[in-house]
Amino acid sequence: MSDPAPLPEWLLSVLRDIGMDGPDPENPLHVKLVNTLARLGVGASFGDRISAMRFVFNWELDEAGRIYAKAKTDYEVYIDRETVKQRAKDDKTSRAEAEQIARATDRAYELKLQYLMGEQRERSMRNFLSTLESALDNHRTNRADMRAGDRASAQGYTGGV
Repeated sequence: MSDPAPLPEWLLSVLRDIGMDGPDPENPLHVKLVNTLARLGVGASFGDRISAMRFVFNWELDEAGRIYAKAKTDYEVYIDRETVKQRAKDDKTSRAEAEQIARATDRAYELKLQYLMGEQRERSMRNFLSTLESALDNHRTNRADMRAGDRASAQGYTGGV
């Protein structure tokens, strides 16, 4: 398999503006962001780019939420089942003790790690969406300031004393 074609500098610049120094061609989210930006093209406004990236992130966040929910449920169901099995083996074992035995297994470790990683991914994506929203708010403010300046200039106000 050949290496993918290098990305144009304008696209890499847009990605750097959102904190992505080098998109990973193996990361589906990175691929979707690159494809979205490429579809918009070099002439797209900053606002158009941020809005499009937000849509991509929203769908990915939805999927991340599903993955997180499933991983957390898998862990909780595993602990519950193992606790019941432990108590069925020895009715003198308390529920707390049986739960601790279940949590000490390698399988419980793996399941909990998956759910915590899913939770962190979802949290990180929510934070990034918030960052994109802030960038869009700044862009709107800058555009409004430019329009106000243009209006003032058109009316003969120079801002000088």
